[in-house]
Amino acid sequence: MENTSLKTQLGDNIARLRVEAGITQCSFALMVGVSRQYLIDIENGRANPTVDMLERIAMTPRTAKRLTLTLI
Repeated sequence: MENTSLKTQLGDNIARLRVEAGITQCSFALMVGVSRQYLIDIENGRANPTVDMLERIAMTPRTAKRLTLTLI
């Protein structure tokens, strides 16, 4: 990848997979149990999600398989 931070790459992957799954930010935030703003910050590489948070994101039922395989 080009010279982007891991946080930015991670956020881009989460956003892309969420969109591919047809899930809105609002719905996905509710599924994960975070505010929409925090999800936006994660997707834009501005937040530092914990490993526990990444696990919650990866284990969201409608996206689990694809997210788990491509988060990083």
